[in-house]
Amino acid sequence: MRRATVAIVLAASIATTISVSAQPMRWNGPLTQAQVIARAQQSFDAEFARLNMQSAAARAQSALSRVLPSVSISETTMNSTLVQLGMPSARQTYASLNVRVPLFVPQAWAAARAAGETASAARATAAMEIDQAVMVAVQQYDAAGYALAVVEQRGIDVRDQQSHLAFTKERVRAGAAPRYLIARDRAALAHAEQSEEDAKVDAVRARHALEVLLDISLTSKLSFSLETPSLGLTPNVAALEQRAFTQRPDVLAAERALLAARRGITRARAAYLPEIFATAQTYNGSSDPALGRSGAQVGVSASLPLFDAGSRSADVHVARANYERAKIELDRTRLQAEADVLDAVRELQAAQRNVATARTELANANVTLHIARVRERAGKGIELDILDALAAVASAREDVVRARARYADSAAALHRAVGDYAPAS
Repeated sequence: MRRATVAIVLAASIATTISVSAQPMRWNGPLTQAQVIARAQQSFDAEFARLNMQSAAARAQSALSRVLPSVSISETTMNSTLVQLGMPSARQTYASLNVRVPLFVPQAWAAARAAGETASAARATAAMEIDQAVMVAVQQYDAAGYALAVVEQRGIDVRDQQSHLAFTKERVRAGAAPRYLIARDRAALAHAEQSEEDAKVDAVRARHALEVLLDISLTSKLSFSLETPSLGLTPNVAALEQRAFTQRPDVLAAERALLAARRGITRARAAYLPEIFATAQTYNGSSDPALGRSGAQVGVSASLPLFDAGSRSADVHVARANYERAKIELDRTRLQAEADVLDAVRELQAAQRNVATARTELANANVTLHIARVRERAGKGIELDILDALAAVASAREDVVRARARYADSAAALHRAVGDYAPAS
């Protein structure tokens, strides 16, 4: 009963600790992209990646322990009373210190080195997963900034429609316009208000998605904005490809996996070699009848497998196949890295062009709206000209925002392509 109580208290304390440590961070105020990157490197996915890395490191340590000396203590207590079988009645109590030292274990050494390379590849793989998590967080940050910018632009559209409705009412009062135009302008205003409401819902959803990714409390009051496009940026493709080959985590992971596969061949071949161990043992104790109170022994053992029905040969063939597979994977990974860089650069160039054309579109829409208002005030225009011009301006404003969001996403994809978001592995 007491043990059960202790177990329940311990479980409750652990649950409380986990609950407290799992509380999301509350963040009020501006959130920059640099802060998003730093926070994303500690996100849920990043922590999972680090746990996988730690598991690989532990396996490597376990493999290394097989080639290092081991020391153990044992105790033997015996009370024999089987006198009817011709054995004397005896009691023994001994404690022993046992030492085992590998003198020549080539297979274990090769396995330890292979496990070390595998752990190194796991670190690079974890860095790649963190790199991906950061890019997803940055893109979600851009999506949230885009959603807020759309809310702002649609708010401007609502104010434009309100202003136009007020102007139409004045004209109707002055007898310069028919009354049915008020109903049509009210419908246009209602449409703009509904669009603004929908944008607010999307903005809340995008903010919540970002907060979940970054483990930030949903009650936080965040503020953020889209990255300012740099239209004069000209990427150096050769330099970017070189950076990708030297720091991109999946390339590093593939290179280290190739080294681990090479070590695997060495380990498989080492199975044909002998293994030699030295052992030592001391004991102290008492017995009745007396057999001596202390003693020691030292020995050396060697083993050489002579026949195993082909298992070692099969292991060598498997190791060679794994090595060839790792070479192919490295070639493919490098080619994919190069393609990702080229695609990201091209997308960035297209996004830069898109920002410029969207700004031109907005300037033209503003001019068209100005002309339509001048014609309306001069009594030479028609009501639909103003509504069409207002719709065109609203659409152009959102196109500019969308172009900025596309630029931000393309810049994030370029950083991801060269491995800038990954921690050192």
